[in-house]
Amino acid sequence: MRSTIRILLTITLSLVIAPIEVCGQEPGATSSPQLAKLRKEITALIGPARCMNLVQCRVAAIGIDSCGGPAEYLVYSWLSTDQGALETKIAEYNFLQEDLQNKQQPAASCAALPEPTAACVNGRCVLPGRR
Repeated sequence: MRSTIRILLTITLSLVIAPIEVCGQEPGATSSPQLAKLRKEITALIGPARCMNLVQCRVAAIGIDSCGGPAEYLVYSWLSTDQGALETKIAEYNFLQEDLQNKQQPAASCAALPEPTAACVNGRCVLPGRR
C-alpha cells in the first residue's frame, strides 16, 4: 500500500514540476524530451543487467500500445537493479506516454505483444532474439 502511494505521489509531483506539453512540438507526436529523459533514466537504473543464472533475470513491460497493453519489454537483473525505483520510473514513463497518446487519434488496429522470456547469456540478462 505504501509503495503504491509513493508511486502515485512521485508521478503527481513529476507532472506538477515539469509540464507535459512542449512548445513547438508537432501535434500528435508520441515522443517528447520528457519521455526520452525517463527512458534514459530507466536504462541507467537497469545498467548492465549482470547475472550468474536465469533466476536473476526479470522482464518488465514498458510503454502503452494502441490496445492498452505493453509497447515493449525490457530485461533487468534483480541483483543490480533497485526494483522499486525501476517500477516507479516505468510508471512515470507509462503515464506520460499514455497522456501523449490520448491527445492523438486512436490507431486503426492493434495486436497484443507476447511477453518474452529472459535468458542469462554470457553473464548478462537478455531477451532472446534481441541484441
